[in-house]
Amino acid sequence: MALTQPALRTQNTGLYAALDLGSNSFHLLVGRFEGDNLVVVDRHKETVRMASGLGAGGALSPAVMRRALSALGRIAERLRPVAPASIRVVGTNTLRIASNGDEFLEQAELILGVPIDIISGIEEGRLIYQGIACDVAPKGRRLVVDIGGGSTECVIGEQQPLLLESLVMGCVSFTDRFFPDGKLSLKAYQQALMAALTEVQSIGKPYRATGWQDAIGASGTIRAIEKTLDKLGYIEHHCITPKSLDRLVALIFQERNVRNLDMLGLDADRLAIFPAGLAILQAIFIELKIEKMHVSGYALREGLLYEMAGHRRSLDTRAETIKRLMQQYSVDIEQAQRVEKLALTLLESVKDSIATSYDMARSLLIWASCLHEIGFVISHNGYHKHSAYVIDNSDLQGFSRQEQKLLSFLVLNHRRKFKVLPSAYGFKPDWRLIQLFRLACLFCRRRDDAMVPLYVELGFSRDKCRVGLAGDWLDTHPLTLENLYEEAGFLAKQDLQLQIARF
Repeated sequence: MALTQPALRTQNTGLYAALDLGSNSFHLLVGRFEGDNLVVVDRHKETVRMASGLGAGGALSPAVMRRALSALGRIAERLRPVAPASIRVVGTNTLRIASNGDEFLEQAELILGVPIDIISGIEEGRLIYQGIACDVAPKGRRLVVDIGGGSTECVIGEQQPLLLESLVMGCVSFTDRFFPDGKLSLKAYQQALMAALTEVQSIGKPYRATGWQDAIGASGTIRAIEKTLDKLGYIEHHCITPKSLDRLVALIFQERNVRNLDMLGLDADRLAIFPAGLAILQAIFIELKIEKMHVSGYALREGLLYEMAGHRRSLDTRAETIKRLMQQYSVDIEQAQRVEKLALTLLESVKDSIATSYDMARSLLIWASCLHEIGFVISHNGYHKHSAYVIDNSDLQGFSRQEQKLLSFLVLNHRRKFKVLPSAYGFKPDWRLIQLFRLACLFCRRRDDAMVPLYVELGFSRDKCRVGLAGDWLDTHPLTLENLYEEAGFLAKQDLQLQIARF
């Protein structure tokens, strides 16, 4: 299909938009806030079934990509009234695992005109929990369950999550596996139930030990089950119960095909994946010994809107994550602050010369300053490689996968030889930002404020980086000058130049 350019937008700063690129459907929510209350302005859903388009090699099929991009073209029209800074687009399980996900993202971002964040299952669970917290006032500890097209999030928390898990099972993937072509049989259902039980068993013991007062279900699958139970008169005290699920299973599997389930009152798209979603929910009830479950109308998208608007959260979740990692890996806080101060000072002088947006560059430099030495806990030899590995392979709450990759790559390349891994990281490196951070780390290497130059001139032109330092400072810091010559050698191997000037 021909890619469309993003539509021109009016700048209504009172509106926020959250777009969830799920494994089954794309969901858009547009709203504004009156105090702490969310007022919904627009909702839109496009059923795409992305998970069904994953081939044996893990790549999205051309047909599914065309279908998804076409849906985004329609969604882009509804985003016109919203300022780009007030839009958050996230991709979940299918885009996490698709081998050609970067190809899709490049085209999708062109259509929408805003970046797309691929979030981890843990981050998805955190945002879902945050959305529920803005809908259902906390009454002690609670369990939140969200069954998506490709993954299922289970969270226990109070004011904040205590346990978060993302299980690799969803209503689309289970439909393709156990109920192809809409065929129904009790044997297939039992197989789906056992597969789901196997997944849930991995979290059963710690979740039951932690306990909860209320169980809450979220999103399309569980809401559809509640709607069906209510229509059939199976609902008990406005809750889903084990007994009501047993009755629903008995009714459904009197039939041989999902097309014969008109009595459930669901549209065709939801009906096709309903038996698989039911098996997953029943397995969760059985393994976690849930007695009853309320259902919330809020979930991931509402969590995104509240977080963007700054409601119900006084601290940046990413800052909390960074602080926790610094404590866990015993980071030298004074050194981190020293590197951060110099890196941000250098950024101010060249912010118009780097490819990364100023806000993102500033954030990356702060995070990298805090975490570039966490690899010391593993080994001092090649510690930057260990630091980068930990950053890239951890579940960092508040961070998208792209942010983790950018941060990991910056940390990996903050010293010694350059590591060029575009195939693994999936983006074009901003070498100027990397050079800036390398210089900040180089000048702070002695871990002494007195050894850091008071003034550094930094400039970029094409493939050349010019560093200007006071001549008398250079004369009294020969080791740093030697380090700069060594740095010039590293840059030369990357076809970059470092010019050292005196003033």
